[in-house]
Amino acid sequence: MGQGILQGIRVLDLSRSVVGQYCSVALADHGAEVIKIESGISADEKAELNRGKHSVVLTLETEESRQEFLKMVATADVLVESFGDNEMERLGLGFEALAEVKASLVYARLDVSESQVQSDELAGQRASFGILAALRQAEATGVGQVIDCSVGAVQFSNHPSISAKPAPEPGQDTDRYLSEMPVDPPSDADKLALRNVFGAFATGITVVTARQDDGTPRGFTANSFTSVSLDPPMLLVCIAKSAHSCETFMDAQNFAVNILSEDQKAACGLFASRDPDKFQKADWHAGTAGTPILDGSLASIVCERKKLVDAGDHIVLLGQVIDHQSTQGKPLGYFQGNFFSIGLDEDLVSAASRNGMVEIGAVLGRGQQVLLDVSQDGKVTIPKSKAKDQSLPGLRNYLEKLGLKSQLDALYSIYHNRDTGHHSIYYQGTVVGLAPPGHKFFNLAEIPIEKVTDKAEQSLLTRYRDEFRHGRFGIYQGDEESGVVHRLNVPDSIKYST
Repeated sequence: MGQGILQGIRVLDLSRSVVGQYCSVALADHGAEVIKIESGISADEKAELNRGKHSVVLTLETEESRQEFLKMVATADVLVESFGDNEMERLGLGFEALAEVKASLVYARLDVSESQVQSDELAGQRASFGILAALRQAEATGVGQVIDCSVGAVQFSNHPSISAKPAPEPGQDTDRYLSEMPVDPPSDADKLALRNVFGAFATGITVVTARQDDGTPRGFTANSFTSVSLDPPMLLVCIAKSAHSCETFMDAQNFAVNILSEDQKAACGLFASRDPDKFQKADWHAGTAGTPILDGSLASIVCERKKLVDAGDHIVLLGQVIDHQSTQGKPLGYFQGNFFSIGLDEDLVSAASRNGMVEIGAVLGRGQQVLLDVSQDGKVTIPKSKAKDQSLPGLRNYLEKLGLKSQLDALYSIYHNRDTGHHSIYYQGTVVGLAPPGHKFFNLAEIPIEKVTDKAEQSLLTRYRDEFRHGRFGIYQGDEESGVVHRLNVPDSIKYST
């Protein structure tokens, strides 16, 4: 990586002492953005101690200038000052006031006279150590603190120095540390099992894009995308350390998150691959800060990269939003490793309602049992609403009148019966309590399929029994003889014939 290790850290340098110059130049030498704030040009300062820094002239003596300074504080990570005599408090710019503007601010107070230290350079290096230690804590907690280097030692306002313990006897801790057993790495089977657990959380899918230093666009598919904050607007995405573009995204100043629509399955697969010609095969344009924006995306969000966080086998990219746009449409859903469509059941039910008479029912499970309607002559059917309102609310009301405490979870089957002209719609759900009159619970393995009067219902109950065993359900669409099951957790729709 080309940038220094402190790249992304912004330091406001108000120090007037040589110690402060040594402190801030050490940070600048390793990539921090150090901004000297001074009332004028100081000809007596050592030029070599200002290398790599930036300079802003601001007096802080007027209310207008102090307001400008507070705007800079809101974007900073560190403030270094060496005024002494509570000068910053007199100006209304003490730590408490600045923490109201930036809660995570690290405030380094370097009120050090040359007679108090043996070496200005050593004192500056000690102060820079304190700043880095406090930054580590601020990044973990979001809370800043004061570092006081006025007595030749670093003191932290929120973390008093720990009491020193006596020097150890040689080898006194050998047994303790050599006996510690390392944690065994997870097996491939363990990783797969955990991946399936993580996959139970349904998400959308994004393509994250950026540019290399030479302008080459890079991108990868990710569903590990999370909104973080509205003020300031921030989000995060995760990239595998093994990804070929990982270093590009760690270096890039800006990146974009493209939230895919359900029509962009091909783009999802393309950017999940290692195809070297991804952007030659995708439709895109340059957005804010030159970031690649995929055409047809449901939304795009352009960010300035703020922080990188090491997280196991991934890197977390934390970005601050600088531009965004969105359009109307449906997202591309992702569940247990495969795509699904949001609102598919609504589309199917609406289509059925527009094209003929409708009957609506429910496959209701209680543990490994299913509730069925049993007639006086022993014939068996799936419970169906007898209300005039053949809709989902009507079905719920009908089940409630039967005394059933049910929960309808999802659309399960919709088909057209060519003999009757009806559209049959069945929901899948659960129920508790006893069977109402005229109904009975059957163990799944003992469903009397031969007594089910309707062949389509026979097929539906057979499918339900099989899918319950495997825990993989779908939505059937077709007619009473054959159709398609739209799976929520298998790669493609599969054919199912009665």
